[in-house]
Amino acid sequence: MAALPLQMTWASPEEYQATFTSEISRGGLLVKGASLVGAQAGAEVALSLSVTGGGSAEVSARVAAVVPGVGVAVMFSGGVPPALASLGELPPMLEAEVVQEEEEEDGPPGPLSERLKKMTVNEKMQLALTGTRDERMALFRDTNKSLHIFVLKNPRIGLDEIQGAAKSPMVSPDALKMIAEHREWGSNPTVAASLVRNPKTPMPLAMRLLDKVPMSDLKQIAKGGARDQLVHAARKKLAG
Repeated sequence: MAALPLQMTWASPEEYQATFTSEISRGGLLVKGASLVGAQAGAEVALSLSVTGGGSAEVSARVAAVVPGVGVAVMFSGGVPPALASLGELPPMLEAEVVQEEEEEDGPPGPLSERLKKMTVNEKMQLALTGTRDERMALFRDTNKSLHIFVLKNPRIGLDEIQGAAKSPMVSPDALKMIAEHREWGSNPTVAASLVRNPKTPMPLAMRLLDKVPMSDLKQIAKGGARDQLVHAARKKLAG
C-alpha cells in the first residue's frame, strides 16, 4: 500500500525551531488541520515539510492518531530523521540573535504546572498527543477532561499509566470507555478490575467488565468494593 501524503509548512525558521523543540525532537509531529479519512494507527505516511526561508524535506513517518478537527499526529521510527535536524537552520548570527531575544523575553522555563497554565486548549491537545510521561500525568489531572482522550492517543503511553488512569476518578468517563474498549488494555485483568471499581466508569460498561475481573478481585468486589449494583452482580457470579 502506497504511503499516504501529508504536507506542512512553517512561515519562518523560528516557527520551525519551536516545533522541533516541542514535538519533533521527541519523535513526533502534529500536522495541524490535516485529515486522512479512514487512516489507521500505524499507517505509513510520506511527509513533505517546508520552511519559508529554510528549505524543505521529505521523510517517512507513521500515523499515531487522527484527531478530527485538530489534525494528524505522526511518529518517526528510529529517532528524528537527519533531514529534519537541519531543516530550518538559521544563519549563525541570526540564530544567536533569536536565542538572545528568547532569553530576554521568556527567561528560564518554569515548572510544568506553570507552563500548562499559560497554554491554550489546542496547545494542550498537541502536548497530550506528543508529550512526555510527566506531561501526560499532568494532563490527566487537568480540569479540562476533554484532554484525557488525547492523552490516551499518545503512542508512548505505557500500560502502567493506563492502569493508573483506569482507577482514577479524575479521568473522564469517555476516556475510561476508551480504555475498556481498547483491544489490549480492556483485556488486561488489572485494568478491568480497576475500571469496575472506578465510580466514574459507566455502569453498563462496568457490568460487562466483570467477566474479565480475576477471581481474587471479584471476591473483594462482592464484599462491597464497588457500587451496589456491581457488588450484587459479583455475588451472583460467585454463587452461580
